[in-house]
Amino acid sequence: MSFTQEKLINIRPQWARVFVPQGDHCDGCECNCRLGYRYSPYGYHVYPAIGEQVITHYIDENYRHMFAGEVVLGARTDQQKRYAKLYAGKIARLCDHYKTR
Repeated sequence: MSFTQEKLINIRPQWARVFVPQGDHCDGCECNCRLGYRYSPYGYHVYPAIGEQVITHYIDENYRHMFAGEVVLGARTDQQKRYAKLYAGKIARLCDHYKTR
């Protein structure tokens, strides 16, 4: 099972500034989802990805619906890829399965 926020189990305002390691995989449950990024089919945004799931929107620590994409203007850069991967790690901490299995 990959990323889900159906039950909002890990939405906690006190986690807003939690350190997120820059690893390649989430360590929150036994699924060990790969953290990465995907470009939109039209090439205008880069999105964080958790496992095979591309995260376009998510619910943050304060119960706000957030857009997860970053606009790509011109050439794609390594910095955009690193940012999206780090963002995927932050969003993964908000998954219903994170540290609950």
